[in-house]
Amino acid sequence: MKSKKERPILPAEINENVVSAAEQFQNEVIRPIIKMQSDLLFAHLSQQLKSSKIKLDQLPDAKKEQSLTSLFEKNQAFKREVLGMIIGQFSMEEYSEYVKMQKELNRRIRQIVLNRVLEQWIWNV
Repeated sequence: MKSKKERPILPAEINENVVSAAEQFQNEVIRPIIKMQSDLLFAHLSQQLKSSKIKLDQLPDAKKEQSLTSLFEKNQAFKREVLGMIIGQFSMEEYSEYVKMQKELNRRIRQIVLNRVLEQWIWNV
């Protein structure tokens, strides 16, 4: 029942015009991991919503977006858990690079995951 996960390869165009080391790390390491962990992240979010008694299906879109954004901004335990799901997939070399830009990369991870959630559940992109 255990399936091996492999990081997806993202298109090379994603790294065109990359300006900073954080952006390059984001595109080469973080985005593929988030894509690979997508099902787990959504399952964990669903569980968090359930335990927080937030019923998204009963809210208008504006309230859904506000509730999800608030969860990602204010729930410290949830933020740490999401970061752990991503950081736990780093190799030792990637972790060494991550530590150098930790604060910036944590912000980027949370923002990417939040945007994926909003796209999937609200914006229907």
